[in-house]
Amino acid sequence: MQRSALRINRTMLCCSLPALIALPAIAGTPEALDRVPADTQAVVVVPELGELLNDINSINAILGDQGEPMLNMVTAMIRGMPGINLEGSMAAVLSMEEHQEEPDMVFLIPVSDYNAFTNEQKGVDGVHEMPMGDQTMYLRNLGGGFAVMGEFAEDVREYDGESGNLKSHAKALGRAGSRIADHNDVFFFVNIPQFQDEIDMGLQEMESQGEMIEMMGGAEAAQGFDQMLNAMRTVANDALSFAAGMSFDQGAGVSFDFGLQFKDDSSTSEYLNNNGNAGKYFSNVPNIDYFFAASYDMSGSGIQRFLNEYMDLIKDMDTTGAMGAFDMKAMLSGVKGGIQVMGASDNIMGGLFTNTLYYAEVDNPKGYIDSTRKMYEDMNDQMAQLAEAGVEMNASIDEEPTEINGIEAYGFEVLMDMTQMQGMNGGMGGPNPAMMMQMMFGGNGPSGYIAPAGDHGLVLTMSQNPTLLGKAVDAAKGNNTMGSVAAIQKTRDMLPDNRVMEMYIGADHLANTAGPMAMMFGLIPEFEPVESLPPLGMALTADGGGMLFRTVIPMQTMDKAMHIFDEMNAMQHNGGEQMDF
Repeated sequence: MQRSALRINRTMLCCSLPALIALPAIAGTPEALDRVPADTQAVVVVPELGELLNDINSINAILGDQGEPMLNMVTAMIRGMPGINLEGSMAAVLSMEEHQEEPDMVFLIPVSDYNAFTNEQKGVDGVHEMPMGDQTMYLRNLGGGFAVMGEFAEDVREYDGESGNLKSHAKALGRAGSRIADHNDVFFFVNIPQFQDEIDMGLQEMESQGEMIEMMGGAEAAQGFDQMLNAMRTVANDALSFAAGMSFDQGAGVSFDFGLQFKDDSSTSEYLNNNGNAGKYFSNVPNIDYFFAASYDMSGSGIQRFLNEYMDLIKDMDTTGAMGAFDMKAMLSGVKGGIQVMGASDNIMGGLFTNTLYYAEVDNPKGYIDSTRKMYEDMNDQMAQLAEAGVEMNASIDEEPTEINGIEAYGFEVLMDMTQMQGMNGGMGGPNPAMMMQMMFGGNGPSGYIAPAGDHGLVLTMSQNPTLLGKAVDAAKGNNTMGSVAAIQKTRDMLPDNRVMEMYIGADHLANTAGPMAMMFGLIPEFEPVESLPPLGMALTADGGGMLFRTVIPMQTMDKAMHIFDEMNAMQHNGGEQMDF
C-alpha cells in the first residue's frame, strides 16, 4: 500500500513532539503502556497529556523568538476536543516491516467519552473517521478509557490493544529503562531483540570487510578487527532495550536520559554491577573557577574487569607496536577513582590547560609515580624512532622530590619540538602545531607537579604553579573543596543516584571567557559578565545489568543561554542574516 508524504510528515511531527517537550515527573507506570503489545518494536509514552500541553506553552515562552507559535495553536485545539481525557497517558506505537523505509504508527489516545470524541459518528465495523485539517484519521474504541488512532483504517482495525502487557515491558526495560520511565515525563524505548535480523545483517556486512582489512594491513590487522567485531557482536546480541527520555521542570530545568539494558546473566551485564560514588572526589579538589570538572569511580568489580579486558583488546589490536610504551593496564592497576578539574583562565592564549589539576585515589601513590616515570622512559625510546616524522619528544619525572611551599612534589615535563611539522598541512591553512601546543600548555609541552597526598591520594597539576599545587594538596586533605559548592549541588540534585561518573560544565566561566571574544569578533553587540550560574551536569550509572546516561540543564542556565542567543540572532537579523539555534 502506498504511504503518503503527508503521513511521513505527520510521523516526524508526532515523534519529535515527545522528544522536545516533557512533563513534571509522575510516579507510577503510565496506563497506556499496558495497552501496547509486548512484541512492539518501539514506543513513545507521555504519562499525562494535559501536562504535556501546559509545558509546550511554557517551553515556547522560554524559547522566545526561537519558539514555534504553531504549537500553541495545536495545544489549544487538543484542549478543545470533546471527550478527551487530559489527565490520561498517551502512547505512539511504532512498527516497521522488512524493507520498509518509514515506520507505521498508531496512537493510543486517552478518552473519557469516546462517543463525544468521535462527535457521535456512526462508524464502519467499529472504525470511525476524524477529519484533522486536510487529513482524515481513523479511530477505534479499545475500552478502558483508550482509543487507537492512525492514518490508515486497516492499521487501526488490526491493532491489538488488549491489556496485561506491563510485566513484559518491565522486563524489557530492565533497571536502566525503568529508571528512565519513572523519572522522565516523555520516554521512548526500543525492544532490541525485535530487530535481531537487522542487527545480524549489519554484523555480516562488517564481517565481509575483514578480507579487505587483511589485504591492506596484513594478518595481524585482520586479527585485531575480528576481535573488535566479536566484542561488538557480543554487545549487540546481549542488548535487551534502548531507552531515552526527557523531563522538564520549570523550577529546576530540563534533563535528557539515554540508557541501555542487557539480558540477565549475559556476559555484558556482568560488567554492569557497580555501586558508584563518583561525587565523593569533589571533596578532594579545591574550590576554583572551572570550565569543567569530571569525576569517576573505578572501584567496582565490573568496571575493573571491563578495563582489564579492554586494555588487553587494545594491546592485541596494536599491530604497529605504537602503544607498546603505554601500558595503560599497569597504570590503571590500583587506581580506585579520581577527578579532573579544568580551571578557568583569564588568559587562555597563555595555555588553556595551565589551571588543570587531577586527584586520584590509588593504592600506592609513590609506586604510581615510579610506574609513570618508567612509562615515560619507555616512551622516549619509542618516540626516538619517530623523529623522522618531525616530532621530537622527551618526557621526564624528577627522581627525587622537591620541597615546594612545604610540599614534597615531583616535577615532570613533556618537551616537544614540533618546528619540523610546520607547513606539513599541505597548504590547507591548518593550524600551526607549535602554536597549538603553546595555546594548550603555554610552552613546548605539558609540564607540572605530581605529589602524594596522604596514604592513598595523588595530586597532579598541568603547570608548574606552586600556588595551584598548594591549593590542590590542601583540598586533598578536605580543606576548601568543591564538595559543598551550592551551584554544583543544585545540578547534582537532578542527576541519578549511584553514579560511576559525573561531570559539570561551568557555563558561567565559559561565557565570561568566550563573551568578550564574541564581542570582539562582532558576534554580539556587547557582553555583560555572567553572574554565578548552576553548571550543566552529566552522569553515568552502570548497575543492574544496564547503563544510564543523563544530561541536565538548570533552568537559570538555560534562560541565560536563550538570552545570549536572542542577542546574537537580533544582531544577525539586523545585518540581514538570521542564525538558528
